[in-house]
Amino acid sequence: MGLGCCCAFTQLLGCMPLAGTVPRGYPGQPTGIYNPQPYPGAPVGYPQFPGGPGVPIVMNPNPLPGTTPPPTTTPVPNPGTTPTIPIGLPTPVPTEPKEDSTKFWSPWPLPPRGNQVAVHGKRFSGVSSQSVVPPRKIQASGLDSAVAGLSTNNGSHEQLVKYASAAASEDLKYRGGRIIRNLNYVNLYISGDTEWSAADVERIDGSLSAAMRDANLNNVLLQYYNNQPISSTALPSHPLVGYTPKTTTRGDIQNYLTYLHRQGFLRSFDLTNTVFNFLLPPQTVLTTDEAAANTQRIQSKTRSMSGESDKVDSLAGLGGYHGSVVTADGERIYYAVSVYSQRFSNGTTNGIPVFTDSWKNVVATLYHQLVEARTNPDVEDAMRQSSDLNTDRNLGWVSDTGLEIGDIPLRANVPITSVVKEVPLANGSGTVPVQLPYSNYVHGPEGPISQPHPMPSL
Repeated sequence: MGLGCCCAFTQLLGCMPLAGTVPRGYPGQPTGIYNPQPYPGAPVGYPQFPGGPGVPIVMNPNPLPGTTPPPTTTPVPNPGTTPTIPIGLPTPVPTEPKEDSTKFWSPWPLPPRGNQVAVHGKRFSGVSSQSVVPPRKIQASGLDSAVAGLSTNNGSHEQLVKYASAAASEDLKYRGGRIIRNLNYVNLYISGDTEWSAADVERIDGSLSAAMRDANLNNVLLQYYNNQPISSTALPSHPLVGYTPKTTTRGDIQNYLTYLHRQGFLRSFDLTNTVFNFLLPPQTVLTTDEAAANTQRIQSKTRSMSGESDKVDSLAGLGGYHGSVVTADGERIYYAVSVYSQRFSNGTTNGIPVFTDSWKNVVATLYHQLVEARTNPDVEDAMRQSSDLNTDRNLGWVSDTGLEIGDIPLRANVPITSVVKEVPLANGSGTVPVQLPYSNYVHGPEGPISQPHPMPSL
């Protein structure tokens, strides 16, 4: 679920409709103008899948009166201001929080290589998923692979098509779990002291904050919050220092987060409403593997999800995912991770390079992840409790086939550039790169809009 994985993988083996009621909000419809069919004829490889040659679809052919049409010219980007990254970092690497540990760009440590930390997680295997599998038949991790199709590197493209939904409507339904109305997030730049440019950090921080706060983008999301206000707060960013990993796995991300919690760096945060975003540096490969590549873990409560051993990585189209960790003392901590998506001179790619500028790809990936994390934060609890027939109570807004709000637009026969794109900000200050979320109201991807949709009558 959720750029849970950013690559549009969804394990849909044994899918069946989810039980649940809709407490207001838009119930799933039997038909709709949006038809997320698999695209068997799509050329193999990203970014052609799930789009392909053709005319982009119109996202909202009948906008509400007063909706502002997209500008004919692109405004000059000016998404906001970000504190200047200081020159140099203190040494040695901090091992516990100092008085300034919450200030912008104060360094936080990566766990020592081979450090052993305790996490409670579930072993991931099988096809990676941006979204959950219907809870009563859960067979894959709830991690979402961020935005797109797979390359031909390992044949996984066929797996993606095989498990794609052919339902006429993928409208989201509320399952009874948590949703996050007032979201906080923290950007954590892995190897931020050596591998990231100040320009990229400031563009990512500024653009993501502007997108998450934008009134017109949030107007699409309000239908999932009974049209009540929502907020997003960007907390100070930090570099994670100590070394530069060549590969980062899901197990590593869990260990990074658990280590920071154990060392006290997270004690000042509202963990129930905060997502920690891990941003991988250029050329670092991300995988969905539950085994750690840089760290070792002990006392982990893991078990195989299935007999399959498929693993997805960013060299095959993975862009990111979101999930949660339950620490040894029972605290739940939310995270998201993004690849520095780029296309190399030899034609190979790492991540999902929709835009030429890699920082824009990072922003679009994290926007996808954060929107999913706020509408379905506890997907991994559903994974951990898959033996419970009522495990769907942990889920927020998902479709009957287990797709999240960011997944569904990526499963249709439309060009990827029609859903991953730059959009104008409501205040006229510029544009930001995002992935359009799914809207039950139009039965398709939508945004930005000048007014929230009216709530359906009871």
